[in-house]
Amino acid sequence: MIAAIIGATGLVGNALLTRIIESEQYSKVLVIGRSEPNLVEHQFGEQKVQFIGCQLDELHELTLDEKVDHAFCCLGTTIKQAGSEEAFIQVDKLAVVAFAKLCQAQANPALKFMVVTALGADAKSTVFYNRIKGEVEQALKALSLPVLNIFQPSLLLGPRTNRRLLEDIGQTIFGGLSFLFIGPLRQYQPIDAQMVAESMYQVALKPQVAPATQIINNAMMHRY
Repeated sequence: MIAAIIGATGLVGNALLTRIIESEQYSKVLVIGRSEPNLVEHQFGEQKVQFIGCQLDELHELTLDEKVDHAFCCLGTTIKQAGSEEAFIQVDKLAVVAFAKLCQAQANPALKFMVVTALGADAKSTVFYNRIKGEVEQALKALSLPVLNIFQPSLLLGPRTNRRLLEDIGQTIFGGLSFLFIGPLRQYQPIDAQMVAESMYQVALKPQVAPATQIINNAMMHRY
């Protein structure tokens, strides 16, 4: 199969790209983004990966020459990194939808689209971050993609290239207290990015009959 991934230089995206490269299930992976991922440590990286350089606001101008079976969207930033709420929306909402439309344009009836949003995503939320994540979920559902899988992780654990102070503090505090998140609190337990990536990989390979939309919540991902 052929996979496409956007956001491959991020915490979840990089782990997922490694998993796809090492998998015998995929013959090629199209990596779309502004920066080319580092493939030095991946034995089959150079043979398997086709990098397509593109600014996020130019996604609507792209066309994909090869049929994509599984599309993985791992885009995500913060308002601090983006610089403004408007710039945040450009990455976490508009670029996500543009990537979905790019894959949808191939008219592959067996396309599976996997996207990472967030725990608490709600288009009616008064919290800006949660509201945008909820709005992007609504927008993707409205596209009527053959198969749509939405992953809603809690606080992500793992080493970031771009340091995020508040998330670093959260990882230190909540990562060490993960054992306290039991029962109903399990849905809020911080989750390692590797686990999210593995969840996306495993769900992508599971048989699903189109049309289908599935939410994979934080507690479900902890079981992969």
